[in-house]
Parts: sequence; structure tokens; C-alpha cells
Amino acid sequence: MADEIAASAPACPWCSTPLPAADAETCPNCGAQLIPDTDAQVPGVTAIDAEAIVRAARNPAPQRRSRLLAWISGEYDGEAEAPPPPGSVAPPDNAVRREMLRLELEAEVRNLQAEAGLALSEAEVEARDEATAATVGTPDAGDAGADEPDGMADAPEPADAADSTEPIDRA
Repeated sequence: MADEIAASAPACPWCSTPLPAADAETCPNCGAQLIPDTDAQVPGVTAIDAEAIVRAARNPAPQRRSRLLAWISGEYDGEAEAPPPPGSVAPPDNAVRREMLRLELEAEVRNLQAEAGLALSEAEVEARDEATAATVGTPDAGDAGADEPDGMADAPEPADAADSTEPIDRA
């Protein structure tokens, strides 16, 4: 039933609003022009753009685009570039190689020192935890502070104002 109504009632092609009449010139909701203006010419869409043809004839060679834009648009000509000069991709000389190896070894030594420091600090923390566990011991099941963290079993409990039967003096 809804398909029959949708097929018979005209609707705006832009916003799909039902139109009050089939011959409406504009949409009441979005204001789109529904009946094309035959006098209006849109260059490149409904008419040939003569100025663009004349400009193209004057400048037959298009400007060179960047390689990235040309590659993205599919106009990339990879063979148009000159090959690199000989020796530009040659391996570095021995002095540069020695410096690269020295820097690599320094970085490796620093990484190993950092790992050793981390292992040492982890061992110190574990030893401190074991010493704390040995001195504290395990609390008895009947101890009142068994559920509380270390040092909190002996702390006095705060007085709750709702449990107090004495009036509060606010003088």
C-alpha cells in the first residue's frame, strides 16, 4: 500500500519531501528548483565552454604537476626522469661505516645499562616486599583489624554524627 502511494505521489528528488502538486516549480521544504530553467546555460554541464576551448588551444602543454599529484591522478610518467648519476647510490666509505658502528655500539651499551638498572630496581623492590611480609607476619582470624591495611588496625574510628546521641553544640 505504501509503495502505491509513493509511486503515485510526486516527491522532491533532493530531499524526498512529498510535493503538493506534480507541476510544482520548487520544493516547499528545501527550495530546490524542480522544473529546469531552459534559458540557463551552465558551461561545462549544459553548454560547451567556448572560453575553455580557446584557453586550451593557446596553452597546449599543461603545466607540470608535482610527482605526487601526477601519481595520484594516474598521469605519472616514471621514465621521464633522468637516471641518478653514477656513484650517488654507492655504499659509504670506511670512515663513515666506522662511525655508524661506533654509534650503534654506544646505543647497544646504553640499552643494556638501562635493562640492568631496571632488573636491579625490580630486585630491590622484591627484597623490600619480602622483608615487609616477614616482619608483619599473618594476622589471626579473630583479629579485629584483619580486613584493614597495615597500620590501620590501631587507628581510632571517626565518630559518625548520625550515630551520636549527644546534641551538637554550635556556639
